[in-house]
Amino acid sequence: MLISHCHVFAEGKGNPGGEVDTGTNPAAGTLPDLRAIMQEVGVDKAVAFAPFDPQTDAKIEENEWLLAQLPGYPELIGFASVDPKREDAGEKLRELIGRGMRGAKYHPPVMQTAIDDPAAAGFWAAASEMKLPVHVHTGAHGWYLRRYQPLLLDDICRTYPGVRVIIDHMGCIPFFNEALAVLHNNQNAYCGLTQMSGRSAPYAVLEENRHILLQTVGPERIIYGLDYPWNPHNLTALRQDIQWVGTWGLSENDVAKILGGNMERLISEVEPPG
Repeated sequence: MLISHCHVFAEGKGNPGGEVDTGTNPAAGTLPDLRAIMQEVGVDKAVAFAPFDPQTDAKIEENEWLLAQLPGYPELIGFASVDPKREDAGEKLRELIGRGMRGAKYHPPVMQTAIDDPAAAGFWAAASEMKLPVHVHTGAHGWYLRRYQPLLLDDICRTYPGVRVIIDHMGCIPFFNEALAVLHNNQNAYCGLTQMSGRSAPYAVLEENRHILLQTVGPERIIYGLDYPWNPHNLTALRQDIQWVGTWGLSENDVAKILGGNMERLISEVEPPG
């Protein structure tokens, strides 16, 4: 089993804003804690996102910090955090993939970079060239909604056909239909099944929408993510999510695709530079 969408931080750097219940688990967000949860549930691998902010008191750049940690955590697969609008985004992405990372995480409202920002062309061209899976946050998260509404990802998928766009949270309830339209229109778009089981009401998928997703897109393009550590109790959340997917009436093979198989396939198709 492989779980995606895990945010990790150096010790003492997680839990910005107090969103994680550190009262019950002060280690939430750290690499040892993620490993312990994986071992408890029997998860073989996980995709770990580089943080968005510098790590440690020495202000080590976030991607450099994660790259330095990965040799000690062979069960983790590193995904880069690169702001697509930075002038050298494409070059930086190629460098990080060449050094062992296998995808990217892009959070428009946090990075304050619009999905259709012309300055991001280099990032998307590099991602397409290397056939990268790119997790993209969708759903209301502050900033200007029109700058990161899911429908904008249709242009990305069609202009950069090599990129594998994972639409995290499927736009939540307000933008679910937009996200679904992008999936219908593009075979290189995937549902990022993250925080959608009902723990967080704004992110939950309506039951009728889940049925439509399965009937019109299918399990081959659904990728499970835990959204570690942004759960009140991450171990319980992971167990509940696995059980939830198991109630969908799918075959064992299809459940396995959602719970890691699809992401493993995408990672295996990545073409590092050189």
